[in-house]
Amino acid sequence: MPMYGSATTRRRFVRLALGATVAGPLAASAGCSALNGSSSNDTSGSSSSGAVEKSKLNVGILTGQQGVSTKLAEKYGYFKDQGLDVTSKMFASGPAAYPELINGNMDFIITNYVSFFQAIAQKTVQAKIVVDVDQLSENGLVVIAKQGSNIKEPKDLVGKKVSIHQSGSIAEVLLRATLKDHDVDPNQVHFQQIKFPDIPAALQAGTIDAGVELEPYITQAEKQGAEPVLKIVTGSTANITSAGFIALDSFIEKNPKTVAAFQKAMVPAQTAAADRTKLLEVLPDLTGVDKDTASLLATDVFPTSVSASQLQRVVTLMQSYGGLTAQLDANQYIVPTPKV
Repeated sequence: MPMYGSATTRRRFVRLALGATVAGPLAASAGCSALNGSSSNDTSGSSSSGAVEKSKLNVGILTGQQGVSTKLAEKYGYFKDQGLDVTSKMFASGPAAYPELINGNMDFIITNYVSFFQAIAQKTVQAKIVVDVDQLSENGLVVIAKQGSNIKEPKDLVGKKVSIHQSGSIAEVLLRATLKDHDVDPNQVHFQQIKFPDIPAALQAGTIDAGVELEPYITQAEKQGAEPVLKIVTGSTANITSAGFIALDSFIEKNPKTVAAFQKAMVPAQTAAADRTKLLEVLPDLTGVDKDTASLLATDVFPTSVSASQLQRVVTLMQSYGGLTAQLDANQYIVPTPKV
């Protein structure tokens, strides 16, 4: 029976998830060095009790739906409403932004949570999650392949070259979980690191046989002769939270009002991102995908608060399928969302 469109059975994950309250570290590196703390540059803002400690902020964002709410906050003045002047910079992946966060060039960055908890476990960064940006939808992150590829089930990926965007990302962990739950050894699949925007072209060129892809590139790929063949966000992993803004502990301790203001600005921005009309105002510029293509995409879920229980699901998933061994309690790595 074809896997795409069927209910995914995650036996081992369900058993672990029901019994687990904490989980722990991964052996892969997040690619960043020891914590150096945040820069004190640009600490503008008045000394009154209500003013933020730092009004001019640099933030690192990602392409696709994960960057939409930040751009909407800029467009609709949600940052300005909180006394913030925000400049955003786009990165190819969350781990690519870690060095700039650590050296103080970035105040907040969006990263996938798998990479974040890897870095926490390895003590290569001391940071917390301040905004939960994106929860994956069932059709928003899938395995795609060329039409007629005969890839329909996890076992069909054995011996195939499959892209995962970034080593150690949630895309890789979810795919490994799906393979293991269907008695397929992930080591029999040849993982390739290819960025989401480049996957459709790689399929056409034959560089890969399949790829873990997200929207809006899924829709773009379908126009180029590809099709979704395997769901990896379903059942016990449905709506798994995938990425969020983090800040260094040192920055959070020094700038609590700034962090709260940033969080408050992102609440209406996340709400706006859930409005397809507003989402389409900024998504084409973030992705390079035309508006007509973007209008067809499957949208993700945009949370308006940070949930420790949702984040603990990621930790448990990593322990079950990603090699995480040391104990991590998600409650210790979040800054609760203030009331707006």
